[in-house]
Amino acid sequence: MRKSDDSTVFKMRAAETGDVAALQMIEHDAARRYDSHDGTRFCLALPNRTDDEHRHAREHGLALLSEIAGVPTGFVLVVPMDGRTHILELAVALAQQGRGHGRALIAAAEAWAARHGFREMTLTTFRDVGWNAPFYARLGYDIFDVTPGRPELSALIADEIEAGVHRAPRVAMRKILSPYMD
Repeated sequence: MRKSDDSTVFKMRAAETGDVAALQMIEHDAARRYDSHDGTRFCLALPNRTDDEHRHAREHGLALLSEIAGVPTGFVLVVPMDGRTHILELAVALAQQGRGHGRALIAAAEAWAARHGFREMTLTTFRDVGWNAPFYARLGYDIFDVTPGRPELSALIADEIEAGVHRAPRVAMRKILSPYMD
């Protein structure tokens, strides 16, 4: 159990198949924050992560959710990519944002990755949105140029471009993980 920044107790647990609909609702709710940023209002119309993406994270990576009194409040999906781990999605319900759920989910994901022998975590995010790249930078992530030696990450970025996500400037970020993160 962990306490959010307002002392509300929340737990984290592995997401299950039956959680997907609730997690998709959280993702949709979390996206409402983009309505306050002119360059990212289009995010409100983007599709949620699919059942297949959730399943892939559960089966091959990590699907972790936070909850208060049994009600899901946020989640992170982490998948192996190019021999590293990649945060496919991090979403926290709008009412719970800024209370430590996202930081706790990321810390747990990093610890999981380190325990499983991964030494790097990557993600893609909006460069100029305060709760995106600057947030991850405060957690130790650095912007980097994706090289041809990362074909899976390159394909994911190409998919994002095709889906129109790059209407606002995006970056790839990474963090080198310590084997002692637990």
